[in-house]
Order: sequence, then structure tokens, then C-alpha cells
Amino acid sequence: MVAAPTSRQDVAPPAAVAALRNQAGFAAAMRASAAGLVKLYQGSHLLNWLMDDRGRLLFGYFALYLHATRDPADPASGLNPTRMRMLACDLGICSPGRALAMLSLMRFGGYLTPDLDVVDRRQRRLVATDKLIALLRERWRVHFAAMAPLFADGEAMLAAVDDPQFTRGLIIAMVERFREGFRVTTHAEDMGLFGERNAGILICSYLIAAGEADDTVPPTRPVPISIAALARRFAVSRPHVLKLLRDAEAAGLIARSGDRVLFKPALAEGARNFFATMFLYYAGSAREAMAAAKPAGRAAG
Repeated sequence: MVAAPTSRQDVAPPAAVAALRNQAGFAAAMRASAAGLVKLYQGSHLLNWLMDDRGRLLFGYFALYLHATRDPADPASGLNPTRMRMLACDLGICSPGRALAMLSLMRFGGYLTPDLDVVDRRQRRLVATDKLIALLRERWRVHFAAMAPLFADGEAMLAAVDDPQFTRGLIIAMVERFREGFRVTTHAEDMGLFGERNAGILICSYLIAAGEADDTVPPTRPVPISIAALARRFAVSRPHVLKLLRDAEAAGLIARSGDRVLFKPALAEGARNFFATMFLYYAGSAREAMAAAKPAGRAAG
């Protein structure tokens, strides 16, 4: 089992990524995590127009982060349109206009609601609803369940997911690492092409999970695909999927033959590094959250 670093500055050093990848259960964890990403996907053409899937995920994280870090003594703190626009724009997630549109859609969808405790309505503060928290917990549960066998305290991380104190600490640790410059693609440059395209990581995850049970992870054998099915599944156009695959082939990441796709070594290496880095990111953030949730940690806060 690998002991994940807890330092925010070095949560996934190359040595830790390599050690995690060498764990006997890593392939199974990667497949389970990839399959979970695909299963949990929720999207629409409108949402895709506003923001890509990576941006929507981060937007949800930022909303919960601002909600969780509200200072009762500071009326300007918490989740409000101004602070959300600033955070999303400063980190390059979206434009101010799209940030406001996403906030409106999240309110309409029941993920955010006005803060009824606000006396001055000009503050326009919002709060995260149980629906948003449940959605993010469902995602975390998939990944923590997949990675639990890889860490000595993996089961404890998974068991803590439903603890409100853990949820608060986890989102704070994750977003603050992101604000300090951490990126899951740090050791997976060859995943960049997929990460930069709408539904790219999801399509790559689909291909990883679609490998035969006795194949490697990512699969060594060609995987059958349907352009139309992928487009429907991830609410993107068929030309979008086709261009992604053509560009990946031109970059030497995949090979295509008819309706089959083969992972080339560069993409297989990048995908393994991507999931190992993600697991270490979750583990380091979870350990920080569990430490903060202890009675002494709460008293100190």
C-alpha cells in the first residue's frame, strides 16, 4: 500500500505516482474509477454550450467551496455572484457572463438557493443545497471506493464521505490545492488533448472501461466504438467526437481501424499517470479533511 503525501505543495510527486501505479490493484481501481466517471455523467447541449464538462465540475466544486468557507462575521463572504465570478475568472474556468448563467442554471436545478438568513438582500448570497452536496458525494464515493484498496487508510476515507465535517474539509483542501496550482494532468501531458475538449476525459474513460475483462488497463486490444452512440451519451455532436478521435490519431495517441480504437503507448502511459495522480490528490485532500474533522481540529477552527 502507498502512503499518500499530505503536503499541499507536493501531493503527487513522480515517485508516489510510480509507486501507486505498481500496486497490484491499480488496474482494477483505474477501470472502476473510469467506469464510474462515465456512469455519473450528467449533461445537456445547453450546459455544453455554456461550459465544458471539466468546467462544470470545477464550478460545482467552487460553489461548495465558497459556501463552506463563509465567515459568519463577514457579510461579504460566502457564495455570491461577485465572488463566484472572480474565482471562476481568476482560475480561467469561464467568463463572467457564463459564471452568472451557470449560477442561474444551478438555482433552477435546485443545487443552489438564496440564503434566507441574509437581512440585506443586496448581498445576494446563495447556499449549497443538499442536492449539490449529494451529487458531489456520489462522485467522491465512486473514486474513494475504487482507490480504497490502494491505501492503508482507504476504507477510512470511503467511510468518511457522508460526514458533513469531512465534506467541508475535503472541498476546502481540494480547491485550495487547485488554487495553489495543482493539476491532475501534471504528470499526464498526453491526456491534454482529451482534457481540453468537451467530453474528452469522459470519452477516454469510456474507452478505458470498455476493454475486455481479461485485457490490460487501458486496453491493449482494439475497443469497438460508435461515433453516434458516444455523441448521444455525452451530449455532443458527431463531428465533435470524430474530430477528437482524428486529432488524437494524428497526435499518435490512438490508432483507428473502422469502428475500433487502439490505445497507443503514449496515451496509455498518460492515462495511468492521470488516474494515479487523481487518486493521490483525493487521498492527500481526504487526510487533511479527516484531521480537520477531529474534535481538536474543530475546536482550533
